[in-house]
Amino acid sequence: MLVLVLLAAVVNLGAAFVLDTVTGWDSLYRRLGGVLVLAAMAVAVAAFTRFPFTWTVRSGRLLILPAVLAVLPFFAGVQSVETTVLTAILIGEAATGVFEELWFRGLALSALGPWSPMAAAITVSALFGLSHLANIAYGADVAVTAAQVVGAFTFGVGYAALRMRTIALWPLMILHAVTDISLAIGNVTGGLRWGIMIGSDTVLLIYGIILLRQLPAGTTVGDAVGARRTTPARP
Repeated sequence: MLVLVLLAAVVNLGAAFVLDTVTGWDSLYRRLGGVLVLAAMAVAVAAFTRFPFTWTVRSGRLLILPAVLAVLPFFAGVQSVETTVLTAILIGEAATGVFEELWFRGLALSALGPWSPMAAAITVSALFGLSHLANIAYGADVAVTAAQVVGAFTFGVGYAALRMRTIALWPLMILHAVTDISLAIGNVTGGLRWGIMIGSDTVLLIYGIILLRQLPAGTTVGDAVGARRTTPARP
């Protein structure tokens, strides 16, 4: 698992350096280029390792709360955004959803097959949060990035739990992308935006812990995300 995390960090920082040196793009487009590289890498590694991508969703009702949280910023309306910027945001956040879910809740989490779900969720989410430090290389503010590290950890615990309770990654990719898009173009700014982010991440952390605690005693990550688990979680 550490190899995966280090590989992502090296590729991400390398892409940031190359794009900054060669292109002269602003931070939005450099970040778009970097995340497209990461998404392509994640798909390639998943294909090479024959990662068992499934379309089957178990206990889909568990996705209702995360879906509501994902669209919260849209309830305040949508900002007016230039077409080129909007296109970059949509493509970039979709690629982010693919990369981060496939890499962290997919490949990295599955690498911890013998672990307990709670320990694995916390470990992978901590590394997921720390991975956001690379945003500084794309021009992000240090203080904002530090907040993102914490937010990504709490978000990650919730999504790791959803991965182990619902199995399929594709709904998480969509919800992740919608969450980022709604925060980027939803008509929320300042304190309201931070309130929604902190509130949603806190809810996901608590929700994730509850979902993980409902798994039967002795369940491993391999049991939870594979076909071997036959004992259903408590309702």
